[in-house]
Amino acid sequence: MEPRVVLVEPENPLNVGFVARAMRACGAKELVIVSREWGAVPDEARRTGAAAEAILDAARIVTTLEEALAGCDASVAFSRRPSALRQKEFVLPDAPPLPRRTALVFGRESSGLTREETARCQWLARIPCRDGISLNLGQAAAVALHRFTAPAAGKKAAPKAASRERLDALWAWLEPRLEGAPRFTAERRRRARQLLYRLELDDEGCGALFAVLKAVAK
Repeated sequence: MEPRVVLVEPENPLNVGFVARAMRACGAKELVIVSREWGAVPDEARRTGAAAEAILDAARIVTTLEEALAGCDASVAFSRRPSALRQKEFVLPDAPPLPRRTALVFGRESSGLTREETARCQWLARIPCRDGISLNLGQAAAVALHRFTAPAAGKKAAPKAASRERLDALWAWLEPRLEGAPRFTAERRRRARQLLYRLELDDEGCGALFAVLKAVAK
């Protein structure tokens, strides 16, 4: 697996450095930061990103989570909050086999990921901690990266599932039509998106479902 690490609006540049160092230790190379405030990785990140300068130099900064996930076959949101979306979940160290290009998505230090951001990922992952304490951003990224880049993590064959881009294209066609139905509130649309992810379609199945929906729409 070659994970892409996505940090959504990080608040402390020192934590970005810690994440980059964890990536370097685990062999991950691709870092994407979602931020409307940072035009470049702050210099402070280099204080804690020792030996990871190349990762920080190559880090991309985008303004939306959609941009950050583009090109990935799957995405995993890390959050300790319960989800009402009936999202596919797992708790580390247990994890399903994931495609080679999977994005590991982490939220803000103070408030994590929003429900809308979590809903854009196929999977929700949790790192168990005791007494209600949660790991900080750098620690959480290190735990997740070690789990998915350790040699044992590659023994299971990755599922031959439809790519996230194909599923998102189907959803981009379907969502505007659901918005026109009064019963499909924003919450129900988020649930419908997760239902689509839980179907675990392959490319052929995704194409067949798309054709059926188009025929019904006519």
